[in-house]
Amino acid sequence: IHYCMGGLRINGGGECLTADEKVVGGLYGAGEAAGGIHGNNRLGGNSLLDCVVYGRVCGRSAARFLTSQNIKFIEASKAGSAVASKL
Repeated sequence: IHYCMGGLRINGGGECLTADEKVVGGLYGAGEAAGGIHGNNRLGGNSLLDCVVYGRVCGRSAARFLTSQNIKFIEASKAGSAVASKL
C-alpha cells in the first residue's frame, strides 16, 4: 500500500479512541494509521507532516501516560498494596 487514509480515530493527544469516543489507555496512533489532517485527499509528500508532527505528539503523550502509570505503581508499592500482578 502506498498510502493509507486512516482507520484509527484519535484525539488531540494522539490517543486512540473507541467507537463511543473513550480513550484506549496506552494506545496511540500517528501518521497514515490515523488519516492525518488531509482527510481523503492527500497531496504527494504531505504525509511527512502526519508522521513527524503526530509522531511527536504521540511520543509526548505516551511519555506522560507511562510516567503517570509508574507513579501510581510506586505509590501502591509504598502503601503495601499487592503489586505482584504488575511485575
